[in-house]
Amino acid sequence: MSPTAVAVLLLLALVVDYMSVGPNSLRDRLAFLMAVPAVREGFNDSPLDRWTVDSLTGLIEGLLDKTGSAYIAGASVNAVLGAAVGCLFLYTVGCLLPVKASKRLGRFAALTFPASSAGRLNTKLWICAVLLGLLSDLPGGAVGDVTVWSIDLLTNLVSPLPEWLFGAA
Repeated sequence: MSPTAVAVLLLLALVVDYMSVGPNSLRDRLAFLMAVPAVREGFNDSPLDRWTVDSLTGLIEGLLDKTGSAYIAGASVNAVLGAAVGCLFLYTVGCLLPVKASKRLGRFAALTFPASSAGRLNTKLWICAVLLGLLSDLPGGAVGDVTVWSIDLLTNLVSPLPEWLFGAA
């Protein structure tokens, strides 16, 4: 995506969420599905990305250091950070699933982003979108592969939107 398309897509996601377009469940899904690829394309490998990774790494190192000589102190900071991002991905999948799926998937599919009032951004949704957009390349293993594949697929699906809607290529 071009820088203009990224900016337009991010602006569109903000407008959809802020103006409360449509029912809450649909609005949250649309805003999230546009925001993650826009953040990924626009800010990946940027100073914001490096600062976020450094800050979270420092936080995790600090927590592990506080454990002293406990066995958990030997944990790999990168693996712990990757696992945390993978868990965030799984949480957001649960939030994006339709509530009807909870009959088969249990409480996992009943997760939702809390509703925000009109004229207010859904903070939890945006925190998840920004963190996944910036950090989706950190998880490893099967969850990491699915995370990267999902965000790449999503990027390919929404990238034509700015040009189609506004002529911004």
